[in-house]
This record gives sequence, C-alpha cells and structure tokens, in this order.
Amino acid sequence: MKGIMVESLIWKEYLEKGNTREAEILEKLIKGDKVIICGYTLAEILKDIKDRETFEKLLKGFLALPYVEIEKEDWIKASELVFEFEGLSIELGLLCALSQRKNLKILTKNKQIKKIKSVKLYEDEKE
Repeated sequence: MKGIMVESLIWKEYLEKGNTREAEILEKLIKGDKVIICGYTLAEILKDIKDRETFEKLLKGFLALPYVEIEKEDWIKASELVFEFEGLSIELGLLCALSQRKNLKILTKNKQIKKIKSVKLYEDEKE
C-alpha cells in the first residue's frame, strides 16, 4: 500500500478553510489521490460535525478514500508508542503503528513524532 495518512487536526483545519501550510499540502494530496484514512481519524473528524447534511457529505467523501483497517497489533503498538513518547495522542500512535505496518507516510504537526525513527513523515515532497 502506498499513500499518506493525515492526522485529524490537519483535516479539521482543512475543512474549516484554514490557510495553514499543512491544509494546503492536504489539498494537493487529495487532488493527487494520495490520501489514505483509518477509522479512528474518520471518527475523530466526524464527531465534531453539527449538522446532518455536512456529516453525510463528509462521510461520503471519506468513504471514497482508500481505507486501512486497524488491527489488534496496531492498537498494541500505538499504546507502546504513547507510553514511550510523551505528548503523542492515541490517534498519532495508531497512525505511527499503521505507518510502520503498511509502509505509509504521515502528515502531522506533532513534533514528538519526529523522535520515532521507524516512522516516515510526509513533508511536501516532490513525488
């Protein structure tokens, strides 16, 4: 599997029409069909939606993205990473575990994640 997973914080900025560097990168990645999503990130984004129409529209869009399933070993690895690296959320722990297992890159704003040597970060590279 090849692609980039994006943390929910960046998705939320993008959906709120944020002008952050990461939101702009996400737009390019979406247009280039490079984004992959997992269930935890999907739920994290959709839980804050207030109206049914927006919820349905976003869900339809997310369901069109390639999806990676979170396995039991990913939850275990995520828990180990959260324990080992202070400031790492469970979502980022899961993205790291999936990144390692599926050889995916991660688009994140979290600085702690750079300490995890086996995780590949996406940083607006020319692919």
